[in-house]
Amino acid sequence: MTVQTPTPLRRMFARFFPRKAVAASAMPREAIEGDHLPEEQKKELALRYLAEGEMALLQGNLRALSCFEASSNLDPHNPQVWYRQGLAFFEYGSEEGKEKALLLAGKNFKVATRLKPDYFDAWLAWGNVLLQLGRFHEEHHFLLDARDKYQKAQEHSQGQPKEILAELYWDYGIAWTEIAQHSGEALDVRLAIESFQTSKNFQDKPSPEFWNDCGKAYLEMGLLINDSRLYLQSIEYLQKAVESSPQYFDGWVSLAEGYAQLYINTLDEHYVTKAVEGYTMASKMSPSDPEVWLGWGQLLGESGKHNRDAKSLRLAIEKCARAAQLDKENPLIVSQWIESLSILGMVTNRLDLIVEAEHKAIKASDRFPDDPDLWHAYGICLMAFGQYYEDVDYYEMAIEKLQYGLSIDRSDPELWHALGLVHKAYAELTQDEDLIERASRFLSKAMDLKPACPVLLYDAACCLLDFSEILDDLPALEQSILLFELLLESHKSALLHHPKWLYGYACALESLGHFSDEESHFIRAIELFSHVLLIEPDFPGIHHKTAQCYVELGSIAGEAEYYRRAIHFYRLSVRENEENDQAFLDWGGCLIHLAHHTLDTDFMHQLYMDAETKITKAGTLGNEGAYYALACLYSILGRTYEAMELIHKSLQARALPSIDELLEDDWLDNLRATPVFAQFINALEAKMQQTREE
Repeated sequence: MTVQTPTPLRRMFARFFPRKAVAASAMPREAIEGDHLPEEQKKELALRYLAEGEMALLQGNLRALSCFEASSNLDPHNPQVWYRQGLAFFEYGSEEGKEKALLLAGKNFKVATRLKPDYFDAWLAWGNVLLQLGRFHEEHHFLLDARDKYQKAQEHSQGQPKEILAELYWDYGIAWTEIAQHSGEALDVRLAIESFQTSKNFQDKPSPEFWNDCGKAYLEMGLLINDSRLYLQSIEYLQKAVESSPQYFDGWVSLAEGYAQLYINTLDEHYVTKAVEGYTMASKMSPSDPEVWLGWGQLLGESGKHNRDAKSLRLAIEKCARAAQLDKENPLIVSQWIESLSILGMVTNRLDLIVEAEHKAIKASDRFPDDPDLWHAYGICLMAFGQYYEDVDYYEMAIEKLQYGLSIDRSDPELWHALGLVHKAYAELTQDEDLIERASRFLSKAMDLKPACPVLLYDAACCLLDFSEILDDLPALEQSILLFELLLESHKSALLHHPKWLYGYACALESLGHFSDEESHFIRAIELFSHVLLIEPDFPGIHHKTAQCYVELGSIAGEAEYYRRAIHFYRLSVRENEENDQAFLDWGGCLIHLAHHTLDTDFMHQLYMDAETKITKAGTLGNEGAYYALACLYSILGRTYEAMELIHKSLQARALPSIDELLEDDWLDNLRATPVFAQFINALEAKMQQTREE
């Protein structure tokens, strides 16, 4: 009995298939003894065994191994034999649980191309095998090898039909797309796009799958360089995918993602509606896909957060709950759930929602300790506690969580953004100069990582405005104005949905007017406030701000008409909010200014009486600045005894201006002429000196 010696091919089979199956598939005797046959007969016999092996493997029968071994043994130098075997193993290995056969397919294509270096079909197929291996195993080297094989196929593609070339460049584009997901390099995505465009040139009627792959490449490029034009191009292609096949699930998901990203990049609410349409279609086709519900929840969460819209936030929470039922191991789901709950708690002032978010965050941090998105959500939750309780300890804890997230991923703009917002809220509570400086620095870092994003631009501009006011810093104010101008210029289409951008810019110009004493800045601020009122007539606080600008104009220009206009807006302000103590106080000051520009003695006294009424009203509403304002009015009226009493009350309330201001305020001229005021100032200076020495 002849014992069959294991061949190299059989040893290779043993690495990828069960040993029993390999041992049972003995090579036919005529193939073993094929050396005695004529050359043509061997070739014919090799092709016969090859066809039998292809059919057997197609049916899942591993008898195919002996047929392939026989075919290779009979005609080992025929590249077609190796190529066809590779195709058979490729098809077999594409089935779930049989992926090891893909490696064997690659080895067959390697032999085929070694025997025939210009074998276009083998290079293309080898690239396809490596691409599938790279996607299945998530190993970068397979993808790089696939890219190289596609490039070899391109070198030998002359004379190939358009359909084949279209497939080649399509696959080549997919390879670059996968490589880009590992590298994060915009150049790799650009090469993918170029490949898809080349493929498109060879196609008369691209398939929906092609449009989807092409559109997703543009979407990926948009994410990397934050360019809305790329999102729009992506959507154009993805729209073609669903138009050519209305039941194409992947196309609807990609289209929804495209609109969602375009919304984040523009804050144009029109795109939210479009994205919701896409997610709605996708959810109907595959209601058990958690990624659809997650994407939908993320979109609604973003919209609800930016618009402080409780309805959108509640819907986001519902979508996250649905996604969590389908996939309990995805940290992105619970992260979005925590964030939406926290923000809804802030918007509605409901502590129970913030507490619920905290419970989820604590549990999730044990399960997903290395996920930066979770620490971002945890930080937002603690910031919500800080705002609810006005407690700095929660801000400290929020900072700690966000910094831990950054220790995992320092390139995440969302973490830097949240860290900046927490520091800003902390600074607003404490008026700490270091905190506002850090807030500005962190928000700038987020903006550097994600340029031209409207949310980041707006928050950074507002923070710089606060920075300039707290530190009296003109460069910070000028930088704030530049960011507001960039925001308004880059996102004109979204202004109707975000009048607060115009309002913030107007406030910055008003501050610049205080620095420069130039009328033009206040006039421009008033124009912008009027635009805001056209968009949102009930915009909070805007009448008060407009009135203040008119008062400043009156002070600079010395014209009574500006004070009259200011009074009109103060009246509107207190009509909007009858408890606005600061508006009453400022209104009283405006009336005093107008009195100084009035020649009619009776009217002047009437204005002073009205001013006293308004300032007193501010005091009854709890504004401690009313003591000093009323002291100034009484000084003007010569009621110096009452004025001095109010100065003492202002001191007790810790609402008294600095000594320099007391000595320079024109409205206190009459009071400063009294001995009692001089004694007060001397005593105050002595007390301050003693405090400094202690």
